[in-house]
Amino acid sequence: MAESSSFIERPQESRAVAPRLVGAFYALIAGTFGLIVLGALVRANGAGLACPDWPLCFGEWVPALDVKIGFEWTHRLVALLVSATYVTLGIWTWRRPPLAPLRPWLVAGFLVLGLQIVLGGLTVLQLLAAWTVTSHLLVGNALNLMFLLTARRLADAQSPPPPAAAVPGWARAAAIAALGALALQVGLGGLVSSTYAGLACPEWPACLGGEWFPSFQGAQGTHLLHRLTGYALVAGLSLFAWTARSLPGLGPWALAACGLAWLQAGVGVANVLLRLPVEVTGLHSALAAALVLVLGVCLDEALWRPRRRQVLQQPR
Repeated sequence: MAESSSFIERPQESRAVAPRLVGAFYALIAGTFGLIVLGALVRANGAGLACPDWPLCFGEWVPALDVKIGFEWTHRLVALLVSATYVTLGIWTWRRPPLAPLRPWLVAGFLVLGLQIVLGGLTVLQLLAAWTVTSHLLVGNALNLMFLLTARRLADAQSPPPPAAAVPGWARAAAIAALGALALQVGLGGLVSSTYAGLACPEWPACLGGEWFPSFQGAQGTHLLHRLTGYALVAGLSLFAWTARSLPGLGPWALAACGLAWLQAGVGVANVLLRLPVEVTGLHSALAAALVLVLGVCLDEALWRPRRRQVLQQPR
C-alpha cells in the first residue's frame, strides 16, 4: 500500500486524533499476541478435539471448565474481545477525515479478520485439521502485523520520525526475504503442531535408528523441514543483522530479530527434547509471534517509513 501525504494536509487535526488511537492499537496488538499464544496452548493440549460442537460441548451448554476446555474457551473469549475492539477502532478511525489514508489498511484488516474468524470455526469443525490449524495460525500473525503497521503510521502522524539516510536496496530485499522465510517456518510449525510430528524425532539429526539423512516424507519430513527452515532463518538473520547494524532505524530492529531467532531456535530444540511440554510449546509460539512483529518493523523501516519521513518533513 502506497504512502500518502494526506496526513500532513491537516497536521494539527491529525495529531490531535492520533494519540487516542496509537495506545489503543498497541493494546490490540498485545491482545492478539496473547491470542496467538493461547492458540498454541489449545493445540498443545489437543483441546479443540475435546469440544468439536461448541457451545453444546458434551451435550451441555456450560461444560466443566477443566484445563483443556479452559484454554479453548479463553481463546475464544479473547478472540471475541479482539474482534470487537478492532471493529470499534476501525469505525472510529474511518469516521475521522484526517485519517483517511488509513482506510485501505482498515479494509484489508476487516477482510483478514473475517477470514480468521472463518478459519477459527473450520479449525474446530474439522477437528484441528492440519490445513485449518496452519491457515489459522498464519492469518492470525498476519492480522497482528497489520495492526502493528497501522499503529506505526498513526504514531508517525502524531510525531514525525527523525530524518535518516536512505535504506539501500539490499536491505529492503533482505527484510522481505526474512519475513517470507519466517512465514514458511511458522506455517510448517502449524503443520508440525497439528500432527505432533516432533515426537517422532526427539534426537535429530540421528533420527530413526541413527540415520543422518532420514526420509523427508510424511510427518517426519514436515518436522525436519521445519527445523531446517528455522536454522536457515537464524543464519540469514544473523547475516542481515551484521550487515544492517549501522543503518539508523533499521539496524537495532535487525539485531533484535536476530536475537529472537536464536532464542526461538533454542526453545524449539528444547521443546522436542522435552517431548513438547505445554509451557515450552507456548513459549516457542510466543517467540515466533514476537519475531513476526519485529521483522514487520524491519520491513516498515526498510520500505515504507523512509517515504513517510519525506512526506511528514516537507516544508509547509
